Amino acid sequence: MAADAGHPEGTAGALGLLIGIGVPVPPIGTAAAVGLVVYFVGAVIVHRRAGDYSVSGQHVYLLLAVVTLVLNVVS
Repeated sequence: MAADAGHPEGTAGALGLLIGIGVPVPPIGTAAAVGLVVYFVGAVIVHRRAGDYSVSGQHVYLLLAVVTLVLNVVS
C-alpha cells in the first residue's frame, strides 16, 4: 500500500513529498515529512494498543518517513 491510499492523510503526505521534491520550496517537503512521521507514529501506537506487536507495513513506512525527514533537514 503505497501512501496508504485508503486514508487521505497518507495520500496528502505523499503528494506533499512529491511537491517538495519537484518545487524548490524546502518547507513543503519538510512539513510533509513531519506530517507523515506523526501519522505513522500514530499508526504504530494504534496497532500496539490493539495487540498487534508484529513488525509490518507501518514500521517500514515510518522508517522511510523518518529517513526522508532527516535527509530533507540535513540537505
